[in-house]
Amino acid sequence: MTSTRFVGIDISKATFDVAFSADLRAVYSNDPAGFTQFRQALADDDHVVMEATGTYFLKLATFLSAQDITVSVINPAVISYFARMRLVRTKTDRVDADIIREYGCFEALSAWTPTEDVFIELNQLDSHLNGLQGDRNRVIGRLEALQQCAKINAYTLEDLQQQLTDLEVRIKQTEKELVVLTQAHFPELLTLLTSIKGIGQKTAIMFIVLTRGFTRFSSPKHFASFLGLSSFIRQSGTSVRGSGGISKMGNPRMRQLLYMAALTARTRNSACKTFAERLAGNGKPPKVVRIAVANKLIRQAFAVCLKGESYSECYV
Repeated sequence: MTSTRFVGIDISKATFDVAFSADLRAVYSNDPAGFTQFRQALADDDHVVMEATGTYFLKLATFLSAQDITVSVINPAVISYFARMRLVRTKTDRVDADIIREYGCFEALSAWTPTEDVFIELNQLDSHLNGLQGDRNRVIGRLEALQQCAKINAYTLEDLQQQLTDLEVRIKQTEKELVVLTQAHFPELLTLLTSIKGIGQKTAIMFIVLTRGFTRFSSPKHFASFLGLSSFIRQSGTSVRGSGGISKMGNPRMRQLLYMAALTARTRNSACKTFAERLAGNGKPPKVVRIAVANKLIRQAFAVCLKGESYSECYV
């Protein structure tokens, strides 16, 4: 019986560095020819470990998965923390590949599986929408700055206003495409989610996209942690008594949608209203109450979708 060999990969746009072992390294081109050469160097029972570096890892990970090679994709922040724990000070692609390999040797890993095509498209639309909204905010900022000037160039003003109009049209069209694609593939989930008082169509779509149809996370708590809505405490000995908070490491747009949903839920969703009133009555600050209600909405969303039943006042 042979033990599994962990193979670490540090990937970039053009190439990927591979650490087969502490002494055996190689570099391949990040293209189909490089993928084939790398596959020929692998044993069937090798376990490949790589970082989720932008989108650069996707084609290689998908190729290897199709070849029945076990692949694990790790959050770069996790690898960075592991490197600090190992007191690694040098940072090169070659060193990074070996650190990733070592991480695979020491940690229990879950296998990566390719995302379904519909979720790839939904993620692309969501990312495009996020970019357009960022562009709109920047144009609005430039318009506001321009309007503070004593003298305004007519062409500049007109051009910025036209950019803003065009962006508004493109944002609405992208939102429409998101709705059409989601309704085509997940009409039941959309209906279930929007049955919850406080959750509108935009928030429901984001739930579906981020949870991959409620198949990506094992519990509401894990999803809340992914969004950066889970609380943490700063405390050490008798001298460190920092205030708690949330990590804010997840999707900021989904957090904002949930915050807005929480405001509505406090008046229309009886379970959320009772919950919020109890927290406020116990002296909790408004921000804490808002975050707590957002978490409650997450629990309600998971409840209705996993049970396949529309929202009921009985849900907590």
